[in-house]
Parts: sequence; structure tokens; C-alpha cells
Amino acid sequence: MKTIVITGMTSGIGKALFYDLAKKNNHVIGIARSPEKLKAIKAELNAYNVETLTADLSDFSSLETLVQKLEKIIPSGLDVLVNNAAIVPSSKMTTNAGFEMQYQVNHLSVAYLSLSVLPLLDKKNGRIITTASNAHKRAKFDVHDLEATKRYHPLRSYMRTKLYNIMLMFSLNETTLKQTNIKAYAVHPGLVKTPIGTKHASRMHAFFWRLFTKRGMHPNEALSSYHYLIDAKTHPENLYYYQARAIKYAKLIDHQKNRDTLFQKTKDDLKTLTQ
Repeated sequence: MKTIVITGMTSGIGKALFYDLAKKNNHVIGIARSPEKLKAIKAELNAYNVETLTADLSDFSSLETLVQKLEKIIPSGLDVLVNNAAIVPSSKMTTNAGFEMQYQVNHLSVAYLSLSVLPLLDKKNGRIITTASNAHKRAKFDVHDLEATKRYHPLRSYMRTKLYNIMLMFSLNETTLKQTNIKAYAVHPGLVKTPIGTKHASRMHAFFWRLFTKRGMHPNEALSSYHYLIDAKTHPENLYYYQARAIKYAKLIDHQKNRDTLFQKTKDDLKTLTQ
């Protein structure tokens, strides 16, 4: 039995993975914003070893409280953190901290939570798995606009945060995690029928998102990479996976200067938020 934390688990891939892992007798802790949805899911899985916690990834005080709760719930350690939550608002939004919404929710919260639970992961030689996307291959790395606020477009911003997800996992492995037995990974789940693009969206934006994902796979069909990374007895060597196989990521991720620039800004932004 493994102890696994999953963010964004009230719909799509997160929900499918939460149910699947719970029914395989793992201790699964699900994190999402809606207490009503969490309550309903927990009631459905009442016979299994599951817990749910409410947290708003756009609010760092909420994330701080979340980490404190996790430290109390699982003092013996954490096997796997799955950073799955993401947002794709149809218009430009700014968090209370002053960051572009997708940058904070899809990237900064991933960095904060990953770094904050390292002591728990270290107790179990754990793994960090972040849901990325091959959409990152169409993103540009603009050192002068890392938050993608100029000429805002929801999908362009989303693609850039997925690029950052992979870059962050790469940077963690080569710096913070290098002297530990923890490893970080990114997963491309494929085109999946998920409502992520219909939340915080206009009717037109939601319509086109549903149309775009109509030919996608069911979330249950997108879980093989997560299972492979969770169940492997030793840490797999590669960084980026699709259907349980290592795949190539965008070439610009190999540029050390790009990774260092993003990682430094990320650390500076987190320092500002936690002061």
C-alpha cells in the first residue's frame, strides 16, 4: 500500500486516478477546491482508505494550510505526489498575489507544493508526478514575459505553463533532488475528454473546448503512465512519459539557460509569496 496525494481530483484524469488507486487499496488523499464535490466522492469511496482536503491553488495561504494538514495526516511519509490540478480561464485573470492565474495555479502552486512536501517524500524515497501535455511543444519561452501576460490567449498561456511543468521537473531533478532518493517526472496524458477548459470560461470558449476534446479518450484510458511511475520498484530513468513509455520533449527544454531562468524566477516568486 502506498500513500498518494492527488491535486485536482474531482473531475477528469484526477478523479479517474483517485478512484483507481483507492480501489487498489492505496491510502489516497485527494485535494480540490469544492467541498461539495469532495464530500460526494468520499461518500462513494467510503469503504476505501481515502481522505479529501479542500484547498485553493490560487491562494497561497490555502496551500500553506494544506501542507500543515498533510504533515499531520501522514507523518510517516508520502510515496507519491501527483500534481494534476490546472486551470484554463477564457480571459486574463490575476490572483490576489498579483500573478497571472494560470502561471500561479498551473506552475507556482506545483513548485510550492512539490518543495513543501519534500520532507514527507524523503521518508519514503518518493516520486513527484506532474500532468503536463505535448501542447508544450507549441509554446515559446519568452524571458521577457514568463507569465504570458502580453497579448493574452488562454491556450497560449496553458501551453506555456505545461512547458514550465516539464522544465520544473527537470530543474528539481538536477538541483534540489540530486542528493536525495526522490525523483520528479512529467506525464503527457494525451487528448482526454476533460472539463478543464470549460471552467472559468465563456459559453463560446466552453463550446469549442468540448468540440476539441470530443474525439479524446476517456480519462480511465489515460492512466497507464501514472501507474507505471507509481508502481515501478526503482525510479525510472527518463523524465517525460506517454502511455507508460518515455517520449521526447521540446528541444528548448534542454537549454540550461532557459531552465535556470525559469527556476530562479520561480524561487524568487515563491519567496515573495511566503514572506
